[in-house]
Amino acid sequence: MARTKRRTTNHAHDAIDEIDETMDEMQDGVEEAGDEALRVTHRAAGAALEAFDLFGAPMVRLLDHNRTLFQKMMQAMQEESLRFVNRRLERTGRALESTRDCRSVTGLMAVQNTWLLDFARDYSEQTTRVAEIMRGTTEESANAASEASA
Repeated sequence: MARTKRRTTNHAHDAIDEIDETMDEMQDGVEEAGDEALRVTHRAAGAALEAFDLFGAPMVRLLDHNRTLFQKMMQAMQEESLRFVNRRLERTGRALESTRDCRSVTGLMAVQNTWLLDFARDYSEQTTRVAEIMRGTTEESANAASEASA
C-alpha cells in the first residue's frame, strides 16, 4: 500500500511536472505569437504611415495652396468692394448736393438721370474689375500649379 501510494504520488508529481512543462511551452508560444503579432502590427503601421506620407504630403500642399489662393481672392474682393461702396457713396452724395441747386422738376430729373447713368456705369465697371480679379487669381493659381508639377 505504501508502494502504491508512493507510485501514485510519483505519477501525480510526474503529471504535475508535465502539466507545468506544457503550460510553460504554451506560455512561451503565446509570448512568441504576441511578439510576432506586435512585429506585424508595427510593420503594418509603418506601411500605413509611408502610404500616408506618399499621398498625404501632396494633399497638404494642395490644401495649403488653395487656402492661400482663397485668402488672396477674398482680400482682393474685400478691397474692391470697399472701393466700390466708397465710389457709390461719393456719387450719391454729389447727386444729393446737386438737388439743392435744382429750381425745377426738370433740373431734378437731370440730377436723377446723371445719378442713374453713374450708377449703371459703376456697376458695369465693378463687374469688369471683379472678372479681372478672378481671371488674375485663376492665372496665378494655374501658373503656381504648373510650377509645382514641374
